[in-house]
Amino acid sequence: MSLNLIGWIVLALIAGGVLALAQRRLRESSSREQPPLDPPPVPAPARLAPEVFQARIKELIDAGQTINAIKLYREQHGVGLKEAKDSVEALIAGRHPFGREPSGPVDADADIEQALREDNLIEAIKLYRDRYGVSLKEAKDACDAMRKRLRG
Repeated sequence: MSLNLIGWIVLALIAGGVLALAQRRLRESSSREQPPLDPPPVPAPARLAPEVFQARIKELIDAGQTINAIKLYREQHGVGLKEAKDSVEALIAGRHPFGREPSGPVDADADIEQALREDNLIEAIKLYRDRYGVSLKEAKDACDAMRKRLRG
């Protein structure tokens, strides 16, 4: 072999090594620049109207699906497991889930509806909270649903 041929072979090996090293560094730098992929956001479950929620939770309890009733209660009210479990157990035992019985007949919401017809939302919310022992947000949501139903 001639010295010229050996020189070309060595030069080709060096050039191949340099190209491989450059390609490796390029791959490493491009993988560092890309942020890790985040999982897609999970949409929040839609809140049910109070009447629909009460009917659904009653169906689950009557069917003996206590765990599903607790899950639904947690999703609807955004409470912890213990509070949801206690509330569902209170419903099963025939007690009011918020620790006190409604102050008036449950089906007699005439005074609340009258306040809504008179566009007195604040009074309706106060009456609803007093009667059912719910939070301000739950009472407002329930009164909004009632007002929408009344307006047709």
